[in-house]
Amino acid sequence: MKNHHTSFETYLTDNDGRYTEQKRCIVDEIFKIQDHFEVESFIDSIRQNHHKFSRATVYRTIKQLLDAGLIQKISTRDGKIFYEHNFSKKQHDHLICNSCGKILEIKEDSIDTYLEQFCKELGFHTEYRSLHLYGQCQQCFDQQEKES
Repeated sequence: MKNHHTSFETYLTDNDGRYTEQKRCIVDEIFKIQDHFEVESFIDSIRQNHHKFSRATVYRTIKQLLDAGLIQKISTRDGKIFYEHNFSKKQHDHLICNSCGKILEIKEDSIDTYLEQFCKELGFHTEYRSLHLYGQCQQCFDQQEKES
């Protein structure tokens, strides 16, 4: 099985890109993150760790990782953009709160089973799945009920 470095290097080679030491370091830092992240927060974090990459290099690398299918982009209703790596995941599902922007992971085997059966009936062969459900988390819902 390929690791994320090998997959990214293959993608870059196939797309006339180079896997520089800076990109390798950025990829290492991204794959250390175990949660969703915003680019500007990520840049602040790596700069605190004495990495001095230009914003352009970080944004370009993130776009390439996205195009390579190694990370995914999650948009909230208020326009915030989050990313997370999805290299080892065949499916990736989220609940996204429209009020506070909280992102919760869905890890439910019955959804997998249902969608696999549904796709099989349609003769559709899934390579990757990303499902995003937008609404309100319980805390925001309760707060709204109090204010009503």
